[in-house]
Amino acid sequence: MRYLFFVLILSFLSVVNAQKPIYSIKNKKAIEQFELGKQFLQYRKYYDAVLCFERATELEKNFYEAYLALAGCQRTLRDEPKVKYYLLSAFSIKPSIPEAAYEYFYLASILMKEGDYKNAKYYTSQFLSFNPTDKRIIPFAERILKNCEFAEVAITKPLQFSPVVLPVPLNLFRNQYFPSLTADGQFLLYTVRQAAGSLEEENLYYSEKSEKGWSVPEQVSTRINTKENEGASSISGDGKTLVYTYCTPSNGCDLYITRKVGKEWLQPGSIGANVNTRGWESHPSLSADGRTLYFAAERTGGLGKEDIWVTHLDSNDVWTTPVNAGPKINTPDSDFTPFIHPNGRTLYFASRGWAGMGGTDLFMVDKSTDSSWTEARNLGYPINTFSDELGFTVSSDFSVGYFSKDVRNYEGRYISTLYSFQVPESIKGQVKCIYLKGRVLDEKTNKPIRARIELVNLETGKTEQNIMSDGQTGAYLLIIPNKQNYGLFASSIGYLYQSLHFDSKEEEVLSKESFDILLKPIQKNSEATLRNLFFETKKFDLDSTSTTELSKLAKLIRDNQLKIEVGGHTDNVGSLQDNLILSQKRAQSVVAYLTKNGISKTVVSSKGYGATKPKGDNLTEEGRKVNRRIEIKILE
Repeated sequence: MRYLFFVLILSFLSVVNAQKPIYSIKNKKAIEQFELGKQFLQYRKYYDAVLCFERATELEKNFYEAYLALAGCQRTLRDEPKVKYYLLSAFSIKPSIPEAAYEYFYLASILMKEGDYKNAKYYTSQFLSFNPTDKRIIPFAERILKNCEFAEVAITKPLQFSPVVLPVPLNLFRNQYFPSLTADGQFLLYTVRQAAGSLEEENLYYSEKSEKGWSVPEQVSTRINTKENEGASSISGDGKTLVYTYCTPSNGCDLYITRKVGKEWLQPGSIGANVNTRGWESHPSLSADGRTLYFAAERTGGLGKEDIWVTHLDSNDVWTTPVNAGPKINTPDSDFTPFIHPNGRTLYFASRGWAGMGGTDLFMVDKSTDSSWTEARNLGYPINTFSDELGFTVSSDFSVGYFSKDVRNYEGRYISTLYSFQVPESIKGQVKCIYLKGRVLDEKTNKPIRARIELVNLETGKTEQNIMSDGQTGAYLLIIPNKQNYGLFASSIGYLYQSLHFDSKEEEVLSKESFDILLKPIQKNSEATLRNLFFETKKFDLDSTSTTELSKLAKLIRDNQLKIEVGGHTDNVGSLQDNLILSQKRAQSVVAYLTKNGISKTVVSSKGYGATKPKGDNLTEEGRKVNRRIEIKILE
């Protein structure tokens, strides 16, 4: 834009200072005032020049050259409403002025920012019809045309969009923006900008939601907020990991990270040299499990200006070298404020490069089954307008969105205010999700445990969530996308791992609060049910989706040098003898897999119990499902 401004100023001066001008009027007094104004311009006395050009138009109403000169002066003085007025005045007198071609482009740019798409398109077309010599401006003009065409159609198909100001005590400050939300929707983090002496300072604040509403906003932590600027931030789904933008006058903007233990945030630090550079890094967005980070940066290897990049935590908990998010997302222009939904598959972002309503619009992409992104899709009108829309966050169930908007207060000053809105169906991601929230506890003592909780897609064997419960409280929060077959595994040193199964393809699965996971200490006679082993009805061959569970079991035996019994159990459907045989063969199938994969035959044995040890009610399908199981028992 600085380049365009420079080009337009040069074009203005060339029009005004043309040698041996032949004016469109004969009024000598008006021409004298115009020539005097040109002299003031040579000394950059713009206000004096404006007075002369205004007198010239008063003396001669049809003096279009004077109106062009006034527009150029006001452009230098950055008063766009006056630029627009004077250019429209000039073109109303003489519609076609090829020597002022670039003024048509500037007027179109102003009209585009005001949402006057019809006239923006008209004046852009006029500009292009003059075959401008500076071809570098042509792509900008073509983008205006593309945006106008998109906007005119979008306005005819408005979305249901009725944002409301977030209630008291939120919006406590003059400026608050960049909201970030935990997966349960109960912790709202955002940036606050307020006066700090003669300057303004950014800090992070939060509010928590309860049955009584939102709490009074508080600073997130004195370890995080400093005398420097702490801006755009993102919090993981469980509220335990926070990444934010830390800006100083000497080092610019970098990404910093901190983690929460109990109720306290640890001392934050740089996210690392793999991610931070001497350039600008900002607008972080964490995945639900806190192990994938999207952010905006302008750096070597990008596709244009600011691009969106992605990095992951490796097995050593080090952030990998960021990778560009690619051309399905990034453009030669600016792309920023990414928000990765808790489902891990829907990305919202702001862009100036894709077709939109003008300025910066919001877009979305979804990740396909092959991990490629779909084509970028504009969120539509009136979510997007001719103003700049920069970013927002959406609840895990896609019901509510949060964003900030600049509005005028009673003093006529712009303030940034937080809003919420009901998310239109057309901009919801393809994959919905639920969350589990609770604690990991010792089954005998009820004490909290720091445990690793993994969510594995049993169809692919891929770990899609990998989190740690809080060591002080045992608290955890886990996201489960729908339409998938998942195994959940909770493990901690000295304990039998807990195996749970969620198949959101077959049933409606709802978010659950207070979903505690109990772990049994590893000791003789301890038992655990393996809930992610699958057999066809009345058969004993293991299904391929059982591989993850079997691998976990083999690792447990090796790591703890255990000797175990694998017990097979059935419901009471069928004869006692048939059930006994079936349960024995299923237990033997498990042992066979283990021994084939390196577990000694001396440490694993099998036994079939048939229907003799029910844990559920055989009169119900749910109870019979519980009774059809494989258990392990520690022998020594």
